[in-house]
Amino acid sequence: MTHGSSVDNNAGRAVAATPRPSIRPRPFAAAFTIICAACLTLLLPLAAPTLNALSIGGLPLGYYLAAQGGLLLVALLGVWLSGPWNKTARTQRFSAFLASLTACGSWLTAGTVLTLTGALFVHGHDGLPLYLGLSAGLLVSLVFVAPALDRVGALHIDDLLGRVTGSSFAAAVAGLGMAAGLIILVSIELEVAGLSLAAAASDPVWQPLAIVVFAAAAATLLSLIPGRTFWYTLIALVFIVLVTSIWTLLWEEAGREPLGLIPQLAYGPALSDLTATERTLLVEGLGDPLSMPPFGRPFVQISQLNFLALTISMLLGAAVLPHMLWRRKAAAMAAAVDASLLRDTFPSRHKAAFGLVIAAIVLTALPAAAVFTKLNLYQEVANGLRYNDQPPWLSKATEAGYMRVCGNASPGEAAPAEPDAAAAPPDPLANCGDPSGRLRILDLAINPSAVVLLMPAFGKFAAPLPMAFSAVIGLLAIFASAATLRMAVEVSAGWLRGTTVGQTRSATPLILRIPLTMAFAAIASYAVITLGESPVNRLYWAFAVLGASLFPMALLAAAVPRVSGIALGLGGLTGLAACLYYVVGTTGIFAPQFAIYWSTVSDAPPWLLDELSELLQTCASSTSADEGKKSCGRARDLGRDLANWFGIDGRAGAVVGAPAGLLVGLLATVLTPSSWRRSS
Repeated sequence: MTHGSSVDNNAGRAVAATPRPSIRPRPFAAAFTIICAACLTLLLPLAAPTLNALSIGGLPLGYYLAAQGGLLLVALLGVWLSGPWNKTARTQRFSAFLASLTACGSWLTAGTVLTLTGALFVHGHDGLPLYLGLSAGLLVSLVFVAPALDRVGALHIDDLLGRVTGSSFAAAVAGLGMAAGLIILVSIELEVAGLSLAAAASDPVWQPLAIVVFAAAAATLLSLIPGRTFWYTLIALVFIVLVTSIWTLLWEEAGREPLGLIPQLAYGPALSDLTATERTLLVEGLGDPLSMPPFGRPFVQISQLNFLALTISMLLGAAVLPHMLWRRKAAAMAAAVDASLLRDTFPSRHKAAFGLVIAAIVLTALPAAAVFTKLNLYQEVANGLRYNDQPPWLSKATEAGYMRVCGNASPGEAAPAEPDAAAAPPDPLANCGDPSGRLRILDLAINPSAVVLLMPAFGKFAAPLPMAFSAVIGLLAIFASAATLRMAVEVSAGWLRGTTVGQTRSATPLILRIPLTMAFAAIASYAVITLGESPVNRLYWAFAVLGASLFPMALLAAAVPRVSGIALGLGGLTGLAACLYYVVGTTGIFAPQFAIYWSTVSDAPPWLLDELSELLQTCASSTSADEGKKSCGRARDLGRDLANWFGIDGRAGAVVGAPAGLLVGLLATVLTPSSWRRSS
């Protein structure tokens, strides 16, 4: 990969001498594919209210079609667009399939899969932006990024930037954006590892947060193991084990019927039963629209605008992630090329097409896991759950720290050091349950990333299978953490060791890898322990950071014939800065100030902004510590609800950052001297 200012001519001639499959642009096919994909992934979910009116037997048709048909049809479009397939040998197509399997396993990891399922469990239809954005992003990768890689013979996306510009500045900015997104993904893996290993213990001794530290230490040590082949093989095996485990659970939930082997079809009746169970809970007073939003009803928790914004933000991040993670070997550097040496020279578009199909098949199985788990939980509540008579699955989940029942302290929450002896002790069960003592939906809270851990208990698996399943998930999450940490170190330090075009990079020296790995693991652990944000939000943030920083650079490198490294770097850096500013400003401790400062471009009601101003004044001027603390807390919560630009969700940072990065990159391209540019 080239991140230096010069190119080795001999290496360049060797790469040019290596035959590659002919690549013919298909602009009309690409345009048709993009239009169809936009209709399936954006317009179809927006039509859900109308489609739900046509529900069959209580099955909300809008949700079902959006979660299934959109993803699968987009995958088929991608396969069609990536053709013709008869231009490549079977061995090369098989290599492309293996590469796509490893690429999918690099980002569809244990933490990501469990968090995706939890997003649907919690948000129902309003959690679909994660799935639709991922699928559409892979298609955009196939249409725009993969052909650019093939044209210049690049091995991955930062290799593309290096070959086009030869700039260390562009490479450094790309590495910064990649590392930031990957560290957020590592934090999700560590949290899942902590919850899973705590659930696997028969008598939890450590709290999940302590296990997070252990998982971070283990991942740090594992990531230092050398060997590209070892890691690619491990990633593929982890992916296969994870998918097989979830498939087995779904088959058990479906009653071991033949249809249960196809989760995309098996959960239709369960989705219909879930709608009926929701009505039962509402009638009996065990649920309410706030704590139990209808699973299949759209735009209850997010608006149509934010549905689109979140989907596009995920799309931009997913467009660059696959080609960022998979780093296939360079072609043989010889004029006389033997066919056996070209096993890795398959077109990148073929790898992207296979990856799109694999991802769509896996992703469309996850809504089934969310539906089965939610149906089982709701049925347990409908049958009668009591605080003083909790079933084993609920007690185990509470001990492991991924579920909370009213009256129980939050995991890791400490009691006051010096309670007031004169005050009456609070009754933890004062507002717990209905008048008859039955637990309600609002009395139960679950970490979204641990939803899948409930499936073995609901599936009536006998011990120790639920514990074994949790242990396997925990180990897979640790392996995924190690692989992601290793990749974060590689991309963040790669620009420091620029080599000539087409040559394989030398390994990062240990003197650099060890401190970087430890620093990244510490940051990820800190995010889990002290940030207090939902893993679903962090998943949105990770893809937003990648989309805001990497996508403008990749698009400019692919679309602009002569672009300078300075322009690419400025574009990526601007996109990253704008994304971080928006995400932190709308969700962090400065959200109240952000809401007031940008009140003219937000959709916040004026009377709520006035209330926020009063709370901020009280927070700043109150002489009472308790009153000031209370006012500051209310101002912070209200500020997070009101802070936005034009009503855009704070998690959709790429929608703000990517256009800013593209604009700055284009302006810099026009303004930079022609001597700073080089031909692609």
